[in-house]
Amino acid sequence: MAGAKFNVEVSGIEEVKAALERLEQKAGNLAPVFRDIGGYLLLAHDERFKEQQSPEGDPWEPLSPQYKKRKKRNKGKVLVLDDLLAGTLRYQASAKELVFGTDRIYGATHQFGRDEANIPERPFLGLSRGDETEVLRLVEEHMAQALEG
Repeated sequence: MAGAKFNVEVSGIEEVKAALERLEQKAGNLAPVFRDIGGYLLLAHDERFKEQQSPEGDPWEPLSPQYKKRKKRNKGKVLVLDDLLAGTLRYQASAKELVFGTDRIYGATHQFGRDEANIPERPFLGLSRGDETEVLRLVEEHMAQALEG
């Protein structure tokens, strides 16, 4: 993705990684499954913004009273002013990788926090346990198709 990039390492999904490796050996091209996973992640992250929570299900840190006072729209919502951040989430799928995230610098600021600006981390990128289950289901579905075809 153009612009500022950052990587989020997802750990604890060894089963998904192993399934992807098996699928790559059988099918040779992971772009179709990566496109399906990317589409799913867009929906899952959209829901995360509606629920105002991290991938682990923890509520995001509330807005500071000072910012809440001067915020003109969506006063009760965190990480939502004009839906710009959620609207910048994109994915790129190729035969070898899926890149998912935002190219906005302020996306990294909110994901990881920024001490000098007194902005707490409000993680929005990542996989929940439910997301891991769905990603694995998508991989298994593609694997079944590869074995049939």
